[in-house]
Amino acid sequence: MLRKIIDALKKASPYVPVILLAFARAAFAATSGGQPQIVTGAINLLNDVTSWLLGIIPAGSGAAIGYHALMKQMSDGDPATAAAHNRAMRNVLIGGAIGESAVGITKAFLSYFQG
Repeated sequence: MLRKIIDALKKASPYVPVILLAFARAAFAATSGGQPQIVTGAINLLNDVTSWLLGIIPAGSGAAIGYHALMKQMSDGDPATAAAHNRAMRNVLIGGAIGESAVGITKAFLSYFQG
């Protein structure tokens, strides 16, 4: 029974966006004042989230690098442990750079929609 429901949902899934667009209300259309309220709220939310992320990502990355540097220093010269922490620090640096770049690109994209 569950398999039949899942198969029916898989068959109907390509048509769901079309159905949703067909029954969308005119309230989402642009008003005489400019952007609709839902779009303005979404832009404000994304701006707030990206502002927080621009501060949280470097702080988290710094804390993770500090932790791995401390663990590497306390490893008593074990080369395998030191190599593992070096690799972890490198991964944190790469992840932080990717995260900051993604947030920066998102901020640049959102600035297009600002008045």
